[in-house]
Amino acid sequence: MKKGNRQKASSETLNQRGVDLADRGWLDEALREFGMAIEADANSPFPRLNRASVLLEQERKVEALEDLLAAARLAPDEPATRYHLGVFLTRVGPELAIEQFSKALDQDPEHIDVLIQMGVARADRGELSEAEKYLRKAFEIDNSDPLVNRELGMLLMELGSVHEAIGHLKIAQSYFPDDPEYMIDLGMAYIQAGFYDQAERVMINVLQKESSNFHAHYNLAAIYADWGKTDASCDHLAKAAEREPLRVGEWARDDRMFDKIRADHRFRKLIEKATLPDVG
Repeated sequence: MKKGNRQKASSETLNQRGVDLADRGWLDEALREFGMAIEADANSPFPRLNRASVLLEQERKVEALEDLLAAARLAPDEPATRYHLGVFLTRVGPELAIEQFSKALDQDPEHIDVLIQMGVARADRGELSEAEKYLRKAFEIDNSDPLVNRELGMLLMELGSVHEAIGHLKIAQSYFPDDPEYMIDLGMAYIQAGFYDQAERVMINVLQKESSNFHAHYNLAAIYADWGKTDASCDHLAKAAEREPLRVGEWARDDRMFDKIRADHRFRKLIEKATLPDVG
């Protein structure tokens, strides 16, 4: 619990009383004291921060968030306001989002945007089966929606249903034929399915639009490595490392697609250069 400094005496006293009550577990009584402290000094952020902590203990997340945002507006330069807001978002942000999506779906079970976001939120939490349920429901409502097809395709890749994923990603990419992100998604699915020729064409097309695209260079490096084309692989891997050296070092070190060229001195040098030394 935070204690305010240099606040009006009555507000500070009420705030401290609320802290003491909350520490004893008397949460409703603590809320009353914090409420009175806020009435006594509406500009102090500390009673709001403390009330938010109690509200969160009572699972009243939206009310807690309202207090935290109010505290941040009142004292934007006070680190405590940013800290408590950050802790809240880290702790219950995704959970609160799912709670709000659920309420929205209670009101409109076929709201396609909510179904998509619920699927994404569930997938981010590792709840892949639940995510699939919501995204398939969205697909039933509108099987041509590019975002539905993209998110469902990406999820199906995670679930190992890569051939079905390709179908959805093709639909999504057809709506945005020049968007490198949609192209990369489809190319990644081709790689996962072992369709390297199709993946190569996609990645080359991406580079024609964005010559320094990290994902295109990395994936071409992987394809060429698996084909045993060492020079082409190392050339693309070097270009990828110019953009994201640490990611190249992390990914390529364990990527089985590079096994055929792993002993090559150029590959080893690239990985060594892209990997930070262990400083203990």
